[in-house]
Amino acid sequence: MNLVVFLGSENGDDSAGYECYKKAISRINARMLFLGTDVFEILRKYENEKRVIVVDAFYGVDNIIHLKNDEIFNIEARSEHAHYISPVEAIKILKEAGFSPEELHLIGIPAKSFDRVTYSEEMIEKAIEKIEELLK
Repeated sequence: MNLVVFLGSENGDDSAGYECYKKAISRINARMLFLGTDVFEILRKYENEKRVIVVDAFYGVDNIIHLKNDEIFNIEARSEHAHYISPVEAIKILKEAGFSPEELHLIGIPAKSFDRVTYSEEMIEKAIEKIEELLK
């Protein structure tokens, strides 16, 4: 089984994960959860799925990014994020707490503003297509 976790709020670019979740519901054949801004909730919801994909707004990038397994843990994390902790930092903490799926993916949707939406529908579509590709 696969798990796709979407993070975010309804504010500004942080809504990218939520927007992606709403559009992906009818297209993705996997267990999907929208966890809002609490990435640590994944510890309570995780059911030992082999593949976990985390989707969130990602500040400081211009295109969809995809990091897998060790790539996530080797990147320098920055706390410039709506949740006061970046998804990379949070996943590193989750790993220390025992969260270790066989395959872990992070899909980042470009974000620039906490106050307004600057991402395009094209970026949301690219993120969904990347999820579909990873689940094949």
